[in-house]
Amino acid sequence: YGLPANMPALKEIADKHGLVLFEDCAQAHAAAIDGKHVGTFGTFGAFSFYPTKNMTAGEGGMITTSDPEVARKAAMIRNQGMEKRYANELIGLNNRLTDINAAIGRVQLTKLAGWTKTRQANAAFLSANITEAVTPFVPEGYTHVYHQYTIRLEGATGEQRDRFTKALKDEYNVGSGVYYPIPNHRLPSLAPYAPGLDLPNTEKVASECVSLPVHPSLSQEDLERIVTAVNAAAKAGA
Repeated sequence: YGLPANMPALKEIADKHGLVLFEDCAQAHAAAIDGKHVGTFGTFGAFSFYPTKNMTAGEGGMITTSDPEVARKAAMIRNQGMEKRYANELIGLNNRLTDINAAIGRVQLTKLAGWTKTRQANAAFLSANITEAVTPFVPEGYTHVYHQYTIRLEGATGEQRDRFTKALKDEYNVGSGVYYPIPNHRLPSLAPYAPGLDLPNTEKVASECVSLPVHPSLSQEDLERIVTAVNAAAKAGA
């Protein structure tokens, strides 16, 4: 949602066991821990420029790495596996970002810092005024960029959470999103790899989470309406 995982701890585990650490930074443009940005902790980081992200190029994404060989291979994979035309070294793909998409991304990048500050200010207002739900926790030294502002309706079932989101929309015209309502180990595509796996905390959180608007275009009136809606709907469902 825009908050880094505990990357120093994960890096320590990876180094101890000889593992390679890859970072999924799709929702975390400019997120950081103690000033060190995501995408610089692992062997490589992958960012998304899909239209709903904190910045966009219309489509596509970006890989960051300090390893020249990883950079070379990534560049070849996106270019049909070759550096020289027709001299295919790897099995690659046609994943080249177009010049038009790149131009959009370059302009968006100049606006990212301002948009991030606005997202953080919007999140601060929501956290200061939402009293009937659990608001996002940000550890000391972490920079949250709020791709999503996700609250928890502690103790709610999935059905109760869905009634809550319906009330937000129907009674207050506040949109919301429920991201990843099905835990990975319950998905048909992944469940065969973890037969009988029981993850009660994962199941609990998946039924409690709701993401609220936090984007830079929100007005003060919008923010106040979101707070009123969340507090009233959550209290009514308690």
